[in-house]
Amino acid sequence: MKSYQALAVILSFVIFIAVGFLVYKSYGKTSLVSPVLGISKDRLADNIWFPLESDFTNEEFKLAPEVTSRAAFFIETNSGKVLYEKNAHEKFHIASLMKIMTTIVALEGKTMDDTFDVSSRASDMEPDKMFLIAGERMTLRELLQGIFLISANDAAEVIAEGTTGRREEFINLMNSKAAQLGMNNTFFANPTGLEEDNITQFSTSYDTALMSRYLIKKWPEIVGITSNPHIFIDRTDNHQDYDMYSGINLLTTYPGVIGLKTGYTPEAGLTLVTLARIGNNEVLGVLLGAVNRRDDAKALLDYSFKKLGF
Repeated sequence: MKSYQALAVILSFVIFIAVGFLVYKSYGKTSLVSPVLGISKDRLADNIWFPLESDFTNEEFKLAPEVTSRAAFFIETNSGKVLYEKNAHEKFHIASLMKIMTTIVALEGKTMDDTFDVSSRASDMEPDKMFLIAGERMTLRELLQGIFLISANDAAEVIAEGTTGRREEFINLMNSKAAQLGMNNTFFANPTGLEEDNITQFSTSYDTALMSRYLIKKWPEIVGITSNPHIFIDRTDNHQDYDMYSGINLLTTYPGVIGLKTGYTPEAGLTLVTLARIGNNEVLGVLLGAVNRRDDAKALLDYSFKKLGF
């Protein structure tokens, strides 16, 4: 009898441990799914990454090139080394660089071949646009080509309306994703980066670098779009043809540059995320509030690659 009692105690203990382990493994995973996209929080928050702690000194800043940009942040994306920074955590308008987050949220919920219907509201967007026609149907890939080559506001609005079915929910997801990526000084009010009358949206060069690196590392096919100086989209039964040339001058003038995104509003000035690869090194740089965006980017790319031994 005692042996049966001892066995029962052992079995009870084993069951208790097993149940406890299962509860521990499942704890906190029951309510982590987006009600709109059906994506788990684990997936939404994956690939979190931060640069190394900056050792960029005041003495280095004095020796670095003088630039017109009000803020800048350049990093090597593989090692996380900070190569240059200027007012990296100060808040500024970033203009169309916000479309990088528009792209991220769209790709979290859709594939490149998913299609979107063009609404009258989206087709009326100004000023930079593909000149989409209401009633056309475009793939996400085609809309992203418009966003990265000509900063198309109509394409961004089509994406915001069609990804979740509700533009407001899409913008909420943009801000949620920013928080998950550690972009603590960022707020989005729309998918285009155009200024709103009663709402101020902002980011920092540091935060913009975080989201830009996240995009290119998780969806490297985006670089296949941004590295093209020219894309022609053939006419189909769903839409007219589109002929687009990239606004990134350095694509054809600076060896190694492969994108990424330009921006401009009167409030933001000229903004830029630039991406360049030489050898095994990949430099990503952000410029905000520039007067001479091209020369700033060239000078800081030269400076960054020199620090990396090129």
